[in-house]
Amino acid sequence: MSRLWERMRRRFFGIAALGRRFRYDRGGGVALMIGLALPVIIGMIALGTEISFLLYKKFQMQSVADSAALGGAAALQSGHPAPGIEARGISSFLGFVDGAAGVTVTVNNPPATGSAANNASAVEVIISQPQTLSMVSLFVSGLFTVGARAVATRGTTSSCVLQLGSGGQFSMNNGAVANLTACGLAVDSTSAAGLSLTGGAQLNALSVSVVGGASLSNGAAINPSSALKTSQANVADPYAGVTMPAMNSSCTTGSPTTQVQGSNATISPGVYCNGISFNYGSATMNPGVYFIDKGVFNVAGGETLTATNVTIILTSKTTSGYATLSVSNGATVNLSAPTSGATAGIVFFGDRNAPSSNTNIVAGGTALTVNGAVYFPSQKLQFENGSSNASACTQLVASTITLTGGSKFQNNCPTGVVGIGAANNALVE
Repeated sequence: MSRLWERMRRRFFGIAALGRRFRYDRGGGVALMIGLALPVIIGMIALGTEISFLLYKKFQMQSVADSAALGGAAALQSGHPAPGIEARGISSFLGFVDGAAGVTVTVNNPPATGSAANNASAVEVIISQPQTLSMVSLFVSGLFTVGARAVATRGTTSSCVLQLGSGGQFSMNNGAVANLTACGLAVDSTSAAGLSLTGGAQLNALSVSVVGGASLSNGAAINPSSALKTSQANVADPYAGVTMPAMNSSCTTGSPTTQVQGSNATISPGVYCNGISFNYGSATMNPGVYFIDKGVFNVAGGETLTATNVTIILTSKTTSGYATLSVSNGATVNLSAPTSGATAGIVFFGDRNAPSSNTNIVAGGTALTVNGAVYFPSQKLQFENGSSNASACTQLVASTITLTGGSKFQNNCPTGVVGIGAANNALVE
């Protein structure tokens, strides 16, 4: 131990002696060496600073590219035909304006390269900007182009069924089945039983979002059970911004109710006062907007009704007697919404001023195929007594929605006509 101590003491005093010699050296050699080394040290520090700036710029661009790609995917999700506008807008807001200060923002839908190339549901954003480095330019060209790339895909888990409003309810009972395996259910009710399942009802859904609470009893189930989330944020009406078209003051037909019977009947858009009834045959509705002024839009008696590019508006010229929907008694109905225009995406449009007591019914073993939205924002909508819809791209939006008596509702449209709620848009590259 003493030998180790002696060895350490000698080394300490040796270092101290070396320091004294350096301190009193008057030869100038050390000062010269420091003078020569100082510019190099300063240059290395400056070079490190510039490289750090490049890395920061790269990180900043990547963050902006990610945000812009997700914004473009969200635009696709909402049906916007030009996601590049949204992506470039986000990029500009975050400081990278296409064409300014050498910035280039390229948006591709579908992406031009990568694993998502040719995927129409994906948006590619590429951002680049030249950077000049003063210290680096002393050795090589100081002009560097910093770039970032991101690819995002639109989400596929938004809801296709929305119970709208805090006072309503979504309920299923008596063996009803809902298959929403490609989309979700959103319930805006704030009630403790805003979602109510009983009597062996089966809800199969990708997601179930409830503002209030859920009640399951008597063999009812949600599959998978992990899909259910309560105390969630309110989901907005996806069609709140759609203005209901103005109705002509005169009736095309009606008073009493228009009766459409027999085979191969054809009707055209117009104002049908006091309702319209299809039964005992087959009929085709020509494309356009149909106004049902009071009464009932009724399809029954084994009728087969077909229509493409139609919107059926259930309304009233006065403040009472708003028209309702009734499909029953083995009817087969195949309808699709317009793809453009004021009512794009909507097949049935219930007047927003109609009372909550109004009930719209699909019942009695009917087969309903709707490609578009069934929209009753202030009213009730019921599927009952063995009724079903085919595997169409269907949205249900209503104040109260009820499935009962062995009815079946299924949806094979992953996003609906206009996305309801938040979709899981994701960065993939």
